[in-house]
Amino acid sequence: MLLRSLFILVLLAGAGHSADVAMVEDDLGQALLFENRGLCYAVLPNHVSATKDRVALFAPSPQTVGTAEIFWRDTDNDVALAYVEGALSDRCSITFDALPTDLSGVHVTTETGLIKSVHFDGAFFDRIGATLIDVDDTFVTVRLSDAGTDADVIQGLSGAVLSVAGTLSGIAIDAGDTGEARFLRIDRIRALIGRQLSATLHPSTQAIGAASSGYGYRVTEFDAGEGSGVIGLEPGDQGSTWISEWSGAPVNFEITLSNTEILPLNKISIFSFVSSTTTPPRRIKILIDRGLPASPYWTPIATPDMSPTGVFEAATGGTWARRIKIQIVDVWYPERSLRIDQLVVE
Repeated sequence: MLLRSLFILVLLAGAGHSADVAMVEDDLGQALLFENRGLCYAVLPNHVSATKDRVALFAPSPQTVGTAEIFWRDTDNDVALAYVEGALSDRCSITFDALPTDLSGVHVTTETGLIKSVHFDGAFFDRIGATLIDVDDTFVTVRLSDAGTDADVIQGLSGAVLSVAGTLSGIAIDAGDTGEARFLRIDRIRALIGRQLSATLHPSTQAIGAASSGYGYRVTEFDAGEGSGVIGLEPGDQGSTWISEWSGAPVNFEITLSNTEILPLNKISIFSFVSSTTTPPRRIKILIDRGLPASPYWTPIATPDMSPTGVFEAATGGTWARRIKIQIVDVWYPERSLRIDQLVVE
């Protein structure tokens, strides 16, 4: 039985800016976040993302969205490694070097631990107790407990993080039928993924391929409607229209031009087909990141309103950028659904 559980005990997390665990879209499971040489990564069970090479991630306090592109899988150990983009990449709090290399002493001297995960679209951190019942060189097996009583394993727990004596100890891999869960040890995970991080840079850290209309990019954050529609606005798949109900709240999304370098940016264009049921945006704000991954530097650029006919063009004056944040502040026809047909970055 694959471990897909929802914790019984739900606690509100305190305010903060860092995040060590995030929920995988559709409550498929969890991902452990960490930073290495200025870039954010996620490690998660391979079975959580077995059918997808790219997933959305959600974390609370404040609620933040990012995307994870999986570039390495180890099916034998049920581990996948992903590169994290979007606003969530700025909240990676654990460095790879801080991951423990040997947990033998911790597991020998401590009998209880704490399991942490995220649920409800990134609204809450969930925590539940765990009692260690078996430890070997690869796995830690625990029995879930809630206020001293055994707890059931239910939907969404794969990839949740186990801490023992305040030390990261493993990520949830699978479960039995009696409230027991098995965690792949963090020192084992570190050994596995360390070989990949020390090897040649993976494809996601290279500049994104150029599109026919300009530079390539990826949509790396969004906070309204179905994410697949926004991703469909990327070069090579611009035929996928994005439509979402307009709630009155600003809609934000972020695009990444390159993960490693600053590129020339001349113009941003957005097009929206107007119909009796859809509206184009009206007021649009844009920020550009002129910094490298380890030192982001966001600055605004002047933008006109989109026309009622659905045409928006913002000339940047030949600036340089690595990421772009676009906020749709309001729309022309608030009673209709918001629509975006094409996004062009030159």
